[in-house]
Amino acid sequence: MKNKTILLSVIVLSALFFVVSCKKSNLGNPDANLNNNSQYSKTIMQRINRFDKQMQGHFKNGSMMTLDTAVWNLEALLTNYGGYPDSASNKFILMHSHFTLPVDAGGLVSMDDVQALYQQMVDSITTQLNGIAGNVKFLKFSDVQQDSVVGSTAYITSNNGYGQGFILGLYPPFTDDWIWGTLGEELGTPPMGNCAGTDLTSDGSDEIQYRLNHPAVLPYRVGYTDLETRQANGDTYTDPQGNPRLYWDPTADGWHCMSITELTDNLTNAHDIINTYDDVYYPNTNILMGLRPHGKNFVSVLIIDDLLLESDNSSTYLHFYYVTYGIPYNVINQ
Repeated sequence: MKNKTILLSVIVLSALFFVVSCKKSNLGNPDANLNNNSQYSKTIMQRINRFDKQMQGHFKNGSMMTLDTAVWNLEALLTNYGGYPDSASNKFILMHSHFTLPVDAGGLVSMDDVQALYQQMVDSITTQLNGIAGNVKFLKFSDVQQDSVVGSTAYITSNNGYGQGFILGLYPPFTDDWIWGTLGEELGTPPMGNCAGTDLTSDGSDEIQYRLNHPAVLPYRVGYTDLETRQANGDTYTDPQGNPRLYWDPTADGWHCMSITELTDNLTNAHDIINTYDDVYYPNTNILMGLRPHGKNFVSVLIIDDLLLESDNSSTYLHFYYVTYGIPYNVINQ
């Protein structure tokens, strides 16, 4: 691969929810973990319920837990009791908060300090939600990560995904051609719009992202634990002939018009990549077909309209995918 610099330009992006029929047998059942493991769901709910009671307690008990356990519990509680990971929204917004947590020489943290950290995280989420416009807004997930431990201090980041505006139903078909994307949209640059210039409310990546993030309606509430985010673009995912499967334009045409056919092809390819497991290869090649980790389901995706600079001073416009997965469980009323 050539020496490249990705100029990441987005923190906040439009996004929505989607599920389409799987065309490949290797995709598996997206909800297999849910359907086949009710005991897992029950165990997860009991664990989160127990931690919730500990966080709501108003007394100091001096108990300790490992740092990894604290991070897992915080993420699970914030996402599945404070959030709505299975809900559809008109837009998706990602924000970050940073925290510290005292840790002893044995890698343990006190329940009292974890309780204080939990309240800080709740306050941060409240502040971020208050800063989002509109009346319909909600936390979708909080991906809590341990960044580092320096001396007696653990540095922790929560990556909070928010939904803005509810939508219902299944994804619609493409009915228009759209400009590929919009650099700087998160900074206030208006979307490039459709190719005819008659609709300036969206662009090609927004339209694909809208559909990928639009879930089928489920008869039960789904929660997720052990969230992780993976990356994909047209350079890392190609077909056996070396053709990019995700939008990748080495001509750097900022006004490229994505036809309905091209939009549909990108949507289909993205769906296959997102839902195909990460150890599936094209036959008789070493070319990976999928991104999905085993044991985890798709939660949401952010698509960044980006510019890549090559070492030879050429440039490429691309769609850069950030795909979040988690272990699903059925939220059971206790």
